[in-house]
Amino acid sequence: MKSPARSAVPASTPWLAPLCVLTHWHLAFQPVSAGDFADEVVSYSPAPGQFVNNPLYNNPARALGPPAAGGTLAGDNSKAVTLGGFGGSIVLRFAETVRDDPCNPFGLDAIVFGNAFWVAGNGNRRWAEPAVIEISLDANHNGIADDAWYVIPGSHGPLPIESQAWDNNAGTSTPPANLAWYPVGAPGMIVTSTFALPALFDTLVLQNPNGLGALIEGVWGYAECSPTLLLGDTNADNVVDSPSLSAAEFYTSPDNPFAVGVTPSSGGGDSFDIAWAIDAQTLQPARLPGFDFIRLSSAVNFIAGSLGEISAEISAVSDVRAREAFFDRTGDALADIEDLYSWHALRQAGSPAADVNGDSAVTDVDRAMMQRAVRKDRVGE
Repeated sequence: MKSPARSAVPASTPWLAPLCVLTHWHLAFQPVSAGDFADEVVSYSPAPGQFVNNPLYNNPARALGPPAAGGTLAGDNSKAVTLGGFGGSIVLRFAETVRDDPCNPFGLDAIVFGNAFWVAGNGNRRWAEPAVIEISLDANHNGIADDAWYVIPGSHGPLPIESQAWDNNAGTSTPPANLAWYPVGAPGMIVTSTFALPALFDTLVLQNPNGLGALIEGVWGYAECSPTLLLGDTNADNVVDSPSLSAAEFYTSPDNPFAVGVTPSSGGGDSFDIAWAIDAQTLQPARLPGFDFIRLSSAVNFIAGSLGEISAEISAVSDVRAREAFFDRTGDALADIEDLYSWHALRQAGSPAADVNGDSAVTDVDRAMMQRAVRKDRVGE
């Protein structure tokens, strides 16, 4: 039985990691170099689940570096770490701060990759196991994840925080029913807490609430909801058409989260804007200039019969690369004052080219994004 948690932000408890991982913790997770992907595991706290004791799924180092890709029709588990059931989590660190860059496409700053895929090729029906996203800036510059955490509320937020108790005693009604799911090395009783997604998500096949023929996405802002495209598949047809593309280039180009399907030249995954982050207690915008740490937590408390628990699998997190040409409206591949003038003309003409953030509406948000891109304004600078 889930019950509301007292804490506004769930704690990360690395003692939940299986012993087979803990034995090489300090060898595997030292940051190597600054790059486009998360490169250090801070903590790994899986909740009970069918794969948490399987060495093919419980090595958190699999969440570092570029993702593995199965395309739109299948998930790739060759480089994915399971978070287990509700409240299981992983905390990752970037060697360089992920910035809220004004020239990032659609205003998006980071992408989380998992093993979700479309059911029968329909982008409105997805085999997905969502995780909630939290971010933290190393404001005190000590390299430790001890500053405030802020949540990405996503399409269905703000979200309530709930808790789940677990034990490895067969004589109680406390889950898991299958004791083989209990993490090796964990205490006999554990409690996990995180932001809980609503009943819509209590299923393996997640359907777009806007309808099976919709063009507008009704679920966004959560991890492990969207497919990871094959490296170099620039049009989401599961055929590699640009084999020369590097992983760092391809998987740092964000998909438009508000549109069904995958944006051309994007590597897929679930992208988000740092500006979406809020304080979970006040519900006010965090107004972060960037983040150094990201926490991903399984946000659905549901057992899908013989298929097991809903448990997010994470393959990578990337820092979106700035692409100034995205904001070009005059054809010179730059973002300057002439593009802002052109944008105003497009808006007055009712042109869809004035929709900068891809949400199918032209508002002052788009205007502000154009202004930031032209001025190269960074939040907090």
